[in-house]
Amino acid sequence: MKLISLNILLLLLFISCKSSNEKNPDDDPAINEANFAKVREVKGIYFVGMNSKIPSIYYYDLSEDKIKLIKSNKAEKIYELEMAPDGNTFFYLTYEKLNKKIAIPEIKGIKVFRYEPAIEKSESLYNLKPSIQLYSYWMDNDRFRVVAISFDEIVASYLNKNALTFNYFGKLLSDENELFDLLKNGYPVVESPAFKNISPMKRFEIISKNDSLYIRNNYDGTNKKLNLLKNNLLRIEWADNLQNVVLFTKESSTNNTDTSHNLIIYDLLKKKNVKTFEDKRIKSFLLLGDYLIYDYKTSQNYSIDIFQLSSMKNIKTLSLRDGCALKSLPIK
Repeated sequence: MKLISLNILLLLLFISCKSSNEKNPDDDPAINEANFAKVREVKGIYFVGMNSKIPSIYYYDLSEDKIKLIKSNKAEKIYELEMAPDGNTFFYLTYEKLNKKIAIPEIKGIKVFRYEPAIEKSESLYNLKPSIQLYSYWMDNDRFRVVAISFDEIVASYLNKNALTFNYFGKLLSDENELFDLLKNGYPVVESPAFKNISPMKRFEIISKNDSLYIRNNYDGTNKKLNLLKNNLLRIEWADNLQNVVLFTKESSTNNTDTSHNLIIYDLLKKKNVKTFEDKRIKSFLLLGDYLIYDYKTSQNYSIDIFQLSSMKNIKTLSLRDGCALKSLPIK
């Protein structure tokens, strides 16, 4: 009888200790931080659109609901536009023409610019030699990178990789050159920015176990499994409201001729997906303030949708006669 009583006492102590170690979900500091989160005001967005068959820069004013042409120059066609993570400036690449007379088309007359919206002025930063591949991206909040691949002028099987890194204000930080032997090294791997897997307040992080992805709550140590494969995740962006995270994923088509991209809005407090954008042939997206902005290919052309997080509704579709996109349009 004494033995039974002792066992019951130990069991009660164990349960009591376990309960005291468990954290109350209602006490999660992430809830209070989301309630008082400061969401940036967004006045408008810059994007690429066709103007008389010339890839140009446009601006859409949210409050006035108007589109304005910013730059259009036949000698400086817009190749790519990259908005800064804070939405307050952008870099863009231009080209003069595409040389299709060779086996692999070559982009000629490449220039790098930075645009300062506050004074509505562009600054020319750098000229690049003709390239067969050209791309750019923000490495982080403060550094912008341009990568150009070109044929070596001496050895036909060699490629030159020129990588330029600029600071936020357009100062050149580094000018790197690498030589690749196609026969030994293969084609240079396309660079991409590191995943932003930790939330701004460090309350949440996206982790992987084997091939699966989870969202970890660093307050109570719990993991919520996502219905996503690690290799299909392309990009992570955390919203200003401290409640949503946007996941950009790929889904290979069955015929292997095209890749479909999806956008998922996950609610960190509700611990579930609250919106998924599928079957829209999405190319790229921006997360600015209260807005998720993405471009996609319709049956005829490219368009841009502006989705408001607070209302969970699409509030505007931008369309131009010959197409528009956040970053770039196909070169013809």
